[in-house]
Amino acid sequence: MRHWLTARLPAVLLCWLLAPMASAAQYAVIVPGNSTLTQRFVDTLGTALPDATLVTLSLGEAIPVGTDAVITMGRSSLDDRLSRSDALPTLATYITGESLQDYPQAGRRFHSLLANPKPARQVALARLLVPGARRMGILISTSTRNQLSEWQLAAERSAAKLVSVDVTPEDNLTRQLVDIITDSDILLGTDDSQIYNADNLKSILLTSYSRNKVLIGPSAPFIQAGSLSTTYSTPDDMARSAAALLSRGLPDSGTTYPQYFSVLSNAQVARSLGIPLPDDATLASRLAELEQAQ
Repeated sequence: MRHWLTARLPAVLLCWLLAPMASAAQYAVIVPGNSTLTQRFVDTLGTALPDATLVTLSLGEAIPVGTDAVITMGRSSLDDRLSRSDALPTLATYITGESLQDYPQAGRRFHSLLANPKPARQVALARLLVPGARRMGILISTSTRNQLSEWQLAAERSAAKLVSVDVTPEDNLTRQLVDIITDSDILLGTDDSQIYNADNLKSILLTSYSRNKVLIGPSAPFIQAGSLSTTYSTPDDMARSAAALLSRGLPDSGTTYPQYFSVLSNAQVARSLGIPLPDDATLASRLAELEQAQ
């Protein structure tokens, strides 16, 4: 057996030397500007893709020859990317489901890694924090009506009922709020700028908490303002999620929620409402376990 191996080694070595070397992937990242967030995203992406070459581009800068896919960050980067005529596949990050309606994807290899929280995670978070919640209220406008079926499915899989109310600019938001809060155990916020904006937030929070109901979401910036808790993706989470997509093979179209995520909560709101609040890392770990078990 030893002689056979010795005889085979030169041939095996020759085949290995003559075989074409697999080239490492090259990705171009179009950033909207230099910031701590963009630098952290690019750095973590590079760490998560150790065998790939990353090229960071400013808006309008030419995409290098040999690029396999383009990654954008936010709307200005995506606008810049879609103004070009090449057919390179694109991974758009930091895009919300609401803003995605402004980007027709016909004829483009364009996949979106959404910035807004995954509905199933928000529902699961609500159930962890308020286990008795069986009726979950949600306000919907024309901007987010296409997301309603996903929220309904998430609630059903969590053995809860989704109670939704359509809101139009002509409606009295306070009256709509009272109706939905009266008919539900908890309020789920959506990435809907027509409803969840600086003008409406105070009314939403005061109306909810005056009736001892909590608001989950809609995003991390709302937590300090008085929302109870939300899932969200840090730059590290988004970069690792982007790397996982690229490693598996980027789909030509469609949307994906980040695989990696964190939790941010408002301890003061929890205390005022008498809600036991685990630390955010524990909540994130528990949610990840629930997703893996599905």
